Amino acid sequence: MAGKLIAHLAAWYLPTGRPDASGMEGLTVDGGYLLEAQRMHAELEHRARGQPLAVEIDIRPARSRRTLEQNRLMWALLAKLAQAQNGGSPGGVTAEQCYLDLLQDFGAEVETWRVPLRALPTLRNAYRVVQVVEVLDGGECIARLGLGSSSFTPAEMHDFIERIFDALSAAGVDDAETTQQYRDWRRADG
Repeated sequence: MAGKLIAHLAAWYLPTGRPDASGMEGLTVDGGYLLEAQRMHAELEHRARGQPLAVEIDIRPARSRRTLEQNRLMWALLAKLAQAQNGGSPGGVTAEQCYLDLLQDFGAEVETWRVPLRALPTLRNAYRVVQVVEVLDGGECIARLGLGSSSFTPAEMHDFIERIFDALSAAGVDDAETTQQYRDWRRADG
């Protein structure tokens, strides 16, 4: 049985024809994954405790996935959308709820389940987003589950972010920061 994944990194292999001292050359961690590489190294140091530690490394061609910049922008916009839907007051609609609503409108699979509360940690390991809609008697709850947008291609993520901007506009969000984010988004797109 495979162990728990410690880290996922994207890297580039750019052969130079000039091997380094180790005989390996050209492998570089993608800049967007440097923090994850540092986290992975710290986790390996913690687990090894000064002793050799066997790890398994899978190498496969990278899929074209959404970018980190798209992800950061998406969550910033979702937070604004939640705030707008709450009339600027704290509490109420969350960014995760907005995310699941928009994912569902976008055609991504979002399910609603009645589950024991004790199952939530397991569900959070299996799904990207788990939103507790209602806590029920008997230690159960109603939860919405979604795999999220992590498997979206950059083009799909682009379309999804466009929908978020549309939802912000429909909610009446037209502050200077959001307007500038939209201009920057369109400029980067063109």
